[in-house]
Amino acid sequence: MNEYINESKLKRISFISGVDFYYLTYLIIICLKEFSSKKNVFTDHRKLTYLMQLVSSSTAVNILIENFNKEKLKAFDREFLFDIYVKGSLHQRDVYKIIRALEKKGVLKISDTTKVDSYNIEILDELKIKSFFDTDIFNREINNAVALKSNFNTISRLGLNGLLDKIFIKHGLKVWDN
Repeated sequence: MNEYINESKLKRISFISGVDFYYLTYLIIICLKEFSSKKNVFTDHRKLTYLMQLVSSSTAVNILIENFNKEKLKAFDREFLFDIYVKGSLHQRDVYKIIRALEKKGVLKISDTTKVDSYNIEILDELKIKSFFDTDIFNREINNAVALKSNFNTISRLGLNGLLDKIFIKHGLKVWDN
C-alpha cells in the first residue's frame, strides 16, 4: 500500500494530468497497446482522445461499469462523463501532434481510411512500446484500460461514432459531432 502511495505521489510530481505531453504520450501508448487489434492496429484515431480520458480516470471507468445496462445516470455521473467528453474533445489536436511525432520516430505508422480525417494507427516498434511499461507508475491507468476493455469488448472495433454512442449518448448525454 505504501509503495502505491509513493508511486502516486511521484506521478503527480512528474506529470501534470491533461497538460503534460509526457503524460498524454503515456496515455496514448497505453490505449494503443490495450485497444489495438491482434495485428497491432488501432482503428479511427479520433476515438483515442476519449479513451485516454476514460483510462486516466478510475471514477469514469467505475461509472461506466456500474451503469453498463442503464440509460439514465445520476446527475453526478452524467456530469462526470460529460467532463470526460469535453476534455477528450479539447485534446484532439495535442493527441494528433503526439501521434505524428511518434510516427516520425518510427514507433507508429499512420494510414488513411475511407473516412475523412480518420486514420488507423499501427504499432511498428513493439519493443519500444513495451519499454514504456518498465515502470509500475501507470498501473492504475493500465488496469483501467483492461477493465474498460473487458466490460466493453467491442471498443477495439468501434469507430468514433460507435464509441461516442456506446459510452456517452447511450447514457443520455447530448454530445456534438466531431
